[in-house]
Amino acid sequence: MVRGMYTAASGALVAQSAVDTIANNLANVNTTGFKRAVLQVQAQPKTDLYRFQTDPGNNGNARTAGVPVQVAIGALGSGAQIYDTPADFAQGAIAATGNDLDVALSGPGFFAIRAGNNAVRYTRDGEFVRDQNGQLTAQNGDRVLNAAGNPIVLPTSGKIEIGRDGTISVAGQTYDKLGVVEFTNPVNLRPEGSSRFVDAGAGARTATNTTALQGSLEKSNADVVRSMVDLIANERWFDANQKSIQTQDDAVALAVQTVGRTS
Repeated sequence: MVRGMYTAASGALVAQSAVDTIANNLANVNTTGFKRAVLQVQAQPKTDLYRFQTDPGNNGNARTAGVPVQVAIGALGSGAQIYDTPADFAQGAIAATGNDLDVALSGPGFFAIRAGNNAVRYTRDGEFVRDQNGQLTAQNGDRVLNAAGNPIVLPTSGKIEIGRDGTISVAGQTYDKLGVVEFTNPVNLRPEGSSRFVDAGAGARTATNTTALQGSLEKSNADVVRSMVDLIANERWFDANQKSIQTQDDAVALAVQTVGRTS
């Protein structure tokens, strides 16, 4: 019974983590460039079960007759556990904004930016601004990088035009190019928050299959309807495991009270 309680408890913990993950996706349904997280679950290691029985000696070996032997019964599952919580990099909807400094990416690429701690991060959030020094930055001040990995500096005035290949022109003169990269193993891109990702072995390379769309932004790829359905399903899963724990706890309590009692 106690084993069953632990198994049900593991299921409840996974269900709670799933609810937290879905709730975070819902909270970012309007966050530009957000990529929803996916909870991956796996079975916990199984336990091999055996029984001991007396060898009747039917195998013709008189020395083993009546000696207890170990006989394999099979494997017993011990519940579920979280394997990983990767991001789903599916393309989000493209929304036109008309702002010259808004850039959406169509394809698997990411913008390269330099955070305040000088570390390079990657994002799909193309809601940029031009500061008083002409630097192209994200809304939080992170500097947007060019194809060479350097901050992009533009004239402080003049109409900006961004080509589909990321080339930036001001007042008709070409100045720089957005540093858009793609990844060989995007599963190794780890979310850091604020629609930022860290390259943890993803293998950055120059983008070849991504198009920059000026005057547009990519919306979050979190789907409200799907998230609500998943949220309800996981809450019911949690309730089922909770009831299983309670039922087994009641059974253990009854056994403790009655076993050994004489009539």
